[in-house]
Formats: sequence, structure tokens, C-alpha cells
Amino acid sequence: MKTYICPYIVLAFLAVLLGGSFSNANAQNTRLKVITFNVKSFEMVDMSNQVLFDVTPFADFLRDENADFIILNEMENRSSRQQRDGKYRDVVQELAEKLGMFGIFGYAYNLGNKTGDNPEENYTYCMNELYGNAILSKYPILSSQAMQLPRPTGSADQRGVLVTEVVMPTGEMIRVVATHLDHIGGQDEQAQLLISDKVINDNVPTILAGDMNSSPSSSAMETVKTKFDIISNTWVDYIFASKGDWKKISEYVKQSGNLSDHNAMISEIELIKK
Repeated sequence: MKTYICPYIVLAFLAVLLGGSFSNANAQNTRLKVITFNVKSFEMVDMSNQVLFDVTPFADFLRDENADFIILNEMENRSSRQQRDGKYRDVVQELAEKLGMFGIFGYAYNLGNKTGDNPEENYTYCMNELYGNAILSKYPILSSQAMQLPRPTGSADQRGVLVTEVVMPTGEMIRVVATHLDHIGGQDEQAQLLISDKVINDNVPTILAGDMNSSPSSSAMETVKTKFDIISNTWVDYIFASKGDWKKISEYVKQSGNLSDHNAMISEIELIKK
């Protein structure tokens, strides 16, 4: 299993994060709106049945929610088929800019090595033809780490997990984690990594979200539930929160129409003060 540190980690002074002051911040509760959405590589089709790879309709779909964090799966980034005028596009940053958010991409595999027949070292990370997950954040992302999940025999694709750390305006450090488990096999092994110390720090409240390709009663989700509570679930998309750290305020599903074959799962949660 390979681990990758993404080079465009956003670093910022807390003064920028907080608008200049901690005054009265600690008296506030940390309440967040979280969205998880499998965007199917932005493969929206227009009236002429042409695939557009246009992030604008997705930005329009998400903007009114004013989310604190958006977890995105099936993220194809800087791929040949997404090019415009012969130029590779960082569609994660395009979407983040349209929403006024910070964006980070988490590498799972190179599209040129989808079957895994070649050594991963043959493919240069953070160049082109990338596939994985992404997180958009209203707040500067202080650190991030992208890891490949286990890929046992019987699984289809190489999957990944993206772990980020963010300091909230109230001063608390939290983790936001994006992942996408395999749709054919290997979910049990992949779930084991999600509850390991590679992802979890018991001292840091954590949100985990993404397309788990598993039912709530599956053995993989039972494994995840040893460390996380299910906050929201629709079909195979989940928002989890580390046990004892969060309470659910609300949840709902936003129908995505022809944007994707998944809908957006949206939850409001509040950090439990201890």
C-alpha cells in the first residue's frame, strides 16, 4: 500500500481562518453542514448526448447549500478526456473556486494504470490522468494525506482515502476523511484501514464520508461502526462521525437529476463539547 502526500496543501494563518480574531469564538458551538456526493467524474451528458465534463452545473447544484465540507467521489482529475483546448484541467480547483472554498485532491491511482498491471512507481503522482477523491472545505486545510486502500484479489479498482485536518473558527481541530470503497470486493479489508490509526486519532473528532458500496448491515460497515456512528445513509453513500464526538441535527437527500447516478447526502452535525 502506497502513501502519497499531496503537494498543494493549503497553509494559512489562523487570523485569516478566523477573520482576524478568536473573540467569543470559544463560546460558540461548532455546527457543520457536510455533503457527500459521488459526481461520476463530472460525466454529465448534454442534449446532444455529448459528455461535457463541466463543473459549473455541479457548482450551481451545491452552492445554495453553503456547506462547510463537501466530500466528492469518482473524482477524475487532469485527465485527457477532460481537456479543453488541449490543456489539462484541475477540475477540483475549478469547482472549489466557483464555490469559494479550499479544495484538495486525494490520489488513488493513475488512469493509465487502472488495472494495476504495472508498478505504481512507473506513474508520477500529481501530474496527469489522476483518479481518487476530493474534499472541499470552507476553512483552510492545514494538512492532508492520501493513501491507497488495500486491493485484495477479487476487487475491481485501486481505491483510496484522503485524510485532512482543519482548525475550526472555534479553535477545535477536526479531521475530515473522504473515501470510496470497491464495488465488487475487498470492502472488509478496506474498512479495516479506515478504523486504523492511519486514519483515526482518538483525540481528534473525525468526519468520514463517501461511497462505501456496502449496505448498513454489511460486515464492512459493521467494522466501520466500531469507531464511527452512521449520521446519514442513502443507498451506498454515508456520512459517519467519530463515536461520542458529534450529534446529528438534521439530514436530507438532494436529488441530483442528470448530474450523476448518485444523489447528494447532506447532514448538519454539532460537535459535543467535553
